[in-house]
Amino acid sequence: MMISGTTKIFYMLAHPIAHVRTPEVINPVFAARGIDAVMVPVHFSPEDFAMGWEALKRTRNLGGIVVSVPHKEQACALSDEVDRAAEELGAANVIRRDPDGRMIATNMDGLGFLRGMLNGGRDAEGRDVLLVGAGGAGKAIAFGLAKSGSKSIRISDADPERAEVLAADVKNRYPDQAVTAGSPNLDGIDMLVNATPCGLHPETDPLPVDVAELRPDILVADIIMKPRETPLLQAATARGCEVRYGAGMLDSQIELMVSYFGY
Repeated sequence: MMISGTTKIFYMLAHPIAHVRTPEVINPVFAARGIDAVMVPVHFSPEDFAMGWEALKRTRNLGGIVVSVPHKEQACALSDEVDRAAEELGAANVIRRDPDGRMIATNMDGLGFLRGMLNGGRDAEGRDVLLVGAGGAGKAIAFGLAKSGSKSIRISDADPERAEVLAADVKNRYPDQAVTAGSPNLDGIDMLVNATPCGLHPETDPLPVDVAELRPDILVADIIMKPRETPLLQAATARGCEVRYGAGMLDSQIELMVSYFGY
């Protein structure tokens, strides 16, 4: 890939940063299509994010930004304009810089999750789902599950109040959907979604649920991309569960991102 003075720069922002896959997936797409652009990973901690954002948005040859955990809410709040998907969630994961310097935000997580991991959402229809994690990705997934026709959704988070707020938001938008906040036990559940960072560091991270409760009838999806085989998915496979890998969530968004960036 030739980088020159005409190259558009795209940033990938996350904390931590080592696990992200977007640059390694989208840069070959840019190269294969002859697009004069490159994506670079940038590591900001949450307390430095606002200052870093203000600096990055002034990059005249900036094409856009992709945002991962835990910056999605801040990215949404700092953007100049948000579309309906980002506004609904209060979180953004893809931002385009327009020629006038305005930062225009959207959120592709929910659509990417449904397309890349649940067969367009059809695999969630009629299921009783436990969603662990009510952060930026969890919000997008919760709304996506509601739209896909899940039978019920129980949301669990290390911060119970955050889970309750998200459950109320989804219920408000989809009043016919059974949505609650509760514990991460697997009673009455036939689908489990991990939308937490638990698994990024397999040696030290706690498991998002008690894997002893896993049953073969439970479909287990983990949005973590690196490592591909998270401890949760390893345990689920050992117990005969059908599993879905996090890479599909990103891979399904790449074409959407490239188009959103104007190529």
